[in-house]
Amino acid sequence: MPIYEYRCGECGEKFDKWHRSMSGMYEVHCPKCGSQSVNRAVSLCCSTSPVGGASLADSSCAPTSG
Repeated sequence: MPIYEYRCGECGEKFDKWHRSMSGMYEVHCPKCGSQSVNRAVSLCCSTSPVGGASLADSSCAPTSG
């Protein structure tokens, strides 16, 4: 059951929506203005478990350079 981030095309409101099923993804309304003109936004994800010997302190959601 995924959580998606959206942005309203009418008022610019950013919001999250939890979907119980795939059919619910087509019934998204802006919680601020009620518009159906919403678009899924690009989301960054983060892992807090060590990978490849990295410590938890090395985990970050921010893009890295290099």
